[in-house]
Amino acid sequence: GLLAAGAQGLLLAPSWTAPDHPERYGEWIARLPGEKVLVEREGVPGGPLEGLDRVVSDHAHGVLLAVRHLVRLGHGTPMLVARSDSPTAQAVRTGFTRALAVLGLAGTEPLITTVSADRDPALFERSALAVRSAVREGRASSVLVHNDEDAIRLVRRLAELGVRVPEDLALITYDDEVAALADTPLSAVAPPKRDVGRGAAELLVERLSGPRYPGGDGRPPRRHVALLPALRVRGSCGRPGADDADRLAAV
Repeated sequence: GLLAAGAQGLLLAPSWTAPDHPERYGEWIARLPGEKVLVEREGVPGGPLEGLDRVVSDHAHGVLLAVRHLVRLGHGTPMLVARSDSPTAQAVRTGFTRALAVLGLAGTEPLITTVSADRDPALFERSALAVRSAVREGRASSVLVHNDEDAIRLVRRLAELGVRVPEDLALITYDDEVAALADTPLSAVAPPKRDVGRGAAELLVERLSGPRYPGGDGRPPRRHVALLPALRVRGSCGRPGADDADRLAAV
């Protein structure tokens, strides 16, 4: 492995979702020798990874940008269509709950779980039908979808089911990898992925070569760095929102 080859530091982005024992999750990482920086991952409070350096996107802030934009367009509580099989999906779900509370949006949390259409076509179809029902019954007129791939496929399937974006449903996707390439360019929350990677690498280099201080172990304090996503408004939300501070030029 890398350590056996002489690596003195590691950038780590473990593929975890919901651990059976959160307080012990990541013990194997904490035991690894050398400097370690977590990338887009967070340990649970009090867990073995809490004291490690990390650089992440503030997904809660990104979700709040999206939900607030939809509300300012005049929509009620938006739906969330999201997977549950990745750390980012879990963070988006948690951020969605928090955003509804911050904005004082009442009612049952409108969460629709989905998966890749290739992995489970039947579940993806149920997700699309659930969105259509919510729109036709007047229970929702906007949705946040994680991620771009699912959002693009959902828009296409909804069109086949008679629900148009943005005429019948305002939509924001969370990812912004290919959102601008959709037939109707999708408004998207864009996590600062490159900056997260660059920041994590720079932090690791600093740990390996940076100055030492007198006292204690001679190291500067550990850092938990959270970078803010941006909202890129395109054609899938209809008319522009009220706050230009949340808008970037269409890509």
